[in-house]
Amino acid sequence: MKRILLLAFMFALAFCSCKENDPMEGVPTYIRVDEAFVDIVDPSQGSALHNISDCWLYAQSKEGEKLDLIGVFEIPFEVPVLSSGKVRVEIEPGIKTSGLDADRDVYTMLTNYYIDTVLTPNTTMVLTPHYSYRQGVNFILVESFDQLGSKFEKSDSSTYGFEITQDGALEGLSMKIEIPQDDYTGHFECRTSNVYPISENGVTFLEMSYKCNDYFNFGMFGVVESATATTGVRENVMTLYPTDGKWKRIYINLNYAVTNSSSNCGQFQPFYTAVRIDTLSPVGQNSEIYIDNIKLLHLEN
Repeated sequence: MKRILLLAFMFALAFCSCKENDPMEGVPTYIRVDEAFVDIVDPSQGSALHNISDCWLYAQSKEGEKLDLIGVFEIPFEVPVLSSGKVRVEIEPGIKTSGLDADRDVYTMLTNYYIDTVLTPNTTMVLTPHYSYRQGVNFILVESFDQLGSKFEKSDSSTYGFEITQDGALEGLSMKIEIPQDDYTGHFECRTSNVYPISENGVTFLEMSYKCNDYFNFGMFGVVESATATTGVRENVMTLYPTDGKWKRIYINLNYAVTNSSSNCGQFQPFYTAVRIDTLSPVGQNSEIYIDNIKLLHLEN
C-alpha cells in the first residue's frame, strides 16, 4: 500500500514538473491581416483592383497534420491560433457574392495564399496575402475603357448612349451614362459588340467597378442564331443600387444565368440598362452611372 501511494506521489510530482516546464501550453499565437493584394502577371488580366473582403483561415495544429479551418474573418482582423511550432498557414480569398453580406464564399478564380512558418505563442504574426488568378481561368472579356474604342456599343433601341471619360473616372478612363433628371420615358441600354461562348461546365463570374446615384441593371443576352436572323433572349441578372458617391467593386456569379438561360444557346452578350423611375431616381439630379474594369471570367471544372 505504501509502495502504491509512493508511486502515485511520484507520478503526480512528475506531471506537475512537466506542466511547469511548459508554461506556454495553451497560449495562442495571434495572426493579423490588415490588407490583401491581387497580383497581375499579364496585362491581359486587366486591373489589380479588387474587393477581396474575407480570409478563410486554415492552420495545422502540428507539423505534418491536416489543415483545420480556424474561421472566416473580414479584413482587417487579428485572431488567436493555438497552433505552435513549424506549421503551414493557408488563406483562401473570400468575397461577398453579388455584394451581399450574407453570401460570403471563396473566390475560386484566385489561388490560395500559404506560408510554411513557425508560430510562437504570445506573439503576433502579420500576414499580407497575395493572390493571383488560377491557371486555366479564361478571361473572356476584359474592358478597362483605357484603349482606343470600346467593347460595348449603344443598343439600337436606346434613347441615350454613353461616353468614355476621365472626369469622375476610377482608373484612367471609365464609361459614363447620364439620363436627364426630367426624362422618365427615355432609357439607356448597351451591350458588347461581340458574342461570347460560355460553357455550362465550371464557374462564371463578372467582376466590375461602378459608382452611381441611381439604379441600373446588368444582364446577359442569350444569342440565338438561325439561318435567317440572330436574336437575343434577355436574361436579367442583377440590379445595382446607388453607392453614395463611392466606387464599389462587385463579383457577380453568372452560373445560374448561363446554365438556366431560356435560350439554351451557350452564346452571350453582357448588357447594361438604366431608366429613371419617379419614386426611386434622385430628385433634381441627372442619373449618373460610371462603370470600369469589367472582367468576364470562366473556369472549367
